Amino acid sequence: MKFYHTLLILLLSQYLLTAQDCMCTLSEVETNTVNSCDRIVGTVIEVSTVEELQNAVNEVNNLGGNRTILIADGTYPISSTAWFPYITASDVVIRSQSGNRDAVILTGQGMTSVAPDSEHGIYAAGDNITIADLTIKEVGNHGIALHGDNLLVHNVRIQNAYEQMIKGNNVGDGADNGVVQCSLLEYPAGAGPQFYIGGLDIHGGNNWRVSDNIFRNIASPSVSLAEHAVHFWNGSGDNIVERNQIINCDRGIGFGLGSSPNTGGIIRNNMIYNDGTGLFNDVGIGLESSPQTKVYNNTVFISYQNAIEYRFEETVGVDIRNNLCNRLIKSRNGGHATLGVNYEEAQADWFVNAAAGDLRLIEMQENVTDTGEDLTNEVLVDLDQNTRPQGSGYDLGAQELLTETTLTTDNVYCKNIVFPNPTTGVLTFAGTATRIAVTDVRGKEVFSAANVSNADLSELTSGLYFLRIEDERGREEVVRIVKE
Repeated sequence: MKFYHTLLILLLSQYLLTAQDCMCTLSEVETNTVNSCDRIVGTVIEVSTVEELQNAVNEVNNLGGNRTILIADGTYPISSTAWFPYITASDVVIRSQSGNRDAVILTGQGMTSVAPDSEHGIYAAGDNITIADLTIKEVGNHGIALHGDNLLVHNVRIQNAYEQMIKGNNVGDGADNGVVQCSLLEYPAGAGPQFYIGGLDIHGGNNWRVSDNIFRNIASPSVSLAEHAVHFWNGSGDNIVERNQIINCDRGIGFGLGSSPNTGGIIRNNMIYNDGTGLFNDVGIGLESSPQTKVYNNTVFISYQNAIEYRFEETVGVDIRNNLCNRLIKSRNGGHATLGVNYEEAQADWFVNAAAGDLRLIEMQENVTDTGEDLTNEVLVDLDQNTRPQGSGYDLGAQELLTETTLTTDNVYCKNIVFPNPTTGVLTFAGTATRIAVTDVRGKEVFSAANVSNADLSELTSGLYFLRIEDERGREEVVRIVKE
């Protein structure tokens, strides 16, 4: 059976990608299987050494851009206080030649304090710059810093930056129309080097889209809490943050901060989890001086007392609907919002693997399934890009639960006993199936076999799957499977 989802295409400039499906799923980000978009602009420069990469950046700047730098697989200690890739030209692509994010690594001198603005992974000062399919790590300032417009970050892994991982500086009128997608930003050790860190930190940025990324362990080790995994403030506005997974970060998504405002924008279909083991734990979604903002269909399961906060008297015209939380949605310091249907008493055992940040539902829940408000004009798909709604109404939270009713035909035979479920490997079921097929939550077939009575799923990543069993008479059944 085929699954369909809506593809949302952004057209931010003539250089954005239209010929390919550059979407991804969070599982593809986790397992480094995101498709490269293979974008080429102008003249192609192929490099395989540090010297060649340095020369290519200098050439791009000296000749005014319109160049693509393709980097061969390898590790490049390219950033230091003496030199780092500072791209002043416009219309530039810098990406790996292989498309393998983990095969091209740009490094700095280590996650240590250096003079301000002296060791970035890449600084994008021009417009229409693409950074794709590579890793940036161990830098003394930011993984990516910018003040140009129309930045595209696709399939990039950023690890161990001493300051914010992606920083949009408030130079001129700020950096507008950025896209950050299908990327992984993390501190693998479980916390950063200091409190002045963050994931995506954008000053004065308008019309951004941040989608299908994983933010992990952006947490402070001392003194004070870290900045947000995703933060727009200081004159930002009309940004979209959707379908991201945020795990054990001190703060999740922030629009505005104190009296430094954000205006408008939408936060939707995000999963935010914090187990409370870090030194500093704060709000999942925070609006501070952020009027006219929409917060729809997010799942927030954290240890802090409030899942979503809307703060300060400047925060007016806010709309908060269809969110699934384990903590309160609360006004602070005179903030104003319209609250639609939300649920604030979610339980950990409702989810596939809350401890790993997977907040997809295992099964239907009375207070969640089909209980949401119709947001047809605002929320077309869910976290996994499945069309909403699947049942008689919108589900609460980031996931639109796929049920057996939505997955099977009318030609269904008696339920098989499938065990163990959840499973760490081999599933067994009654009798012998003519054919079995396993699909992920996006409808992609990940396993199939014929004339078997079990299925070895040990090679699959943890998560939710659907097992379709067909007997010799062509009758079918679908069983929801949790792979641990």
